[in-house]
Amino acid sequence: MHYDFELYLDNAINIRYHAVLIDMNKTERLIQKKNLLLATDGKPHSMKAAQYAIELANLASSKLYMIYVVSKSNESEKQASIDEGMEKLEELKELASASGVEATALLEGGDIYEAVIDAAERLQVGAVIVGTSGKSTLGRVLIGSVSEFIYRNSRCSVIVVR
Repeated sequence: MHYDFELYLDNAINIRYHAVLIDMNKTERLIQKKNLLLATDGKPHSMKAAQYAIELANLASSKLYMIYVVSKSNESEKQASIDEGMEKLEELKELASASGVEATALLEGGDIYEAVIDAAERLQVGAVIVGTSGKSTLGRVLIGSVSEFIYRNSRCSVIVVR
């Protein structure tokens, strides 16, 4: 059995995670043979999400898309970000291939929030899988959370892996 962590916002300040036990068979049926999208930044919390996404894609006979977004930055950092993204996506693609999962890597530029939502709609995915770093409540309020934004704005299911 696996856990899916749904994000709830209380009064726009108190953020808490509510663990919901997921019946994997039910999840498989809901996304069976539908495209899945993994949003990654290559950090450890994203690797947990990647492992979950690969396992889910394998169980549900789904095609997995993996997106790494190079955010707007100054030109000197841009090439380093592109190289890092390509390296992380290649690692994930090899991991998926070793598990027998058909995976496509997407390296996109721009605003991470918009890029992930746009890719989910463009690819008509059944679910977006994202990791969360487990930042404190104050950190989320001040900085924002990619996983929270995707959860609140996506038209498809979102699985947040902690």
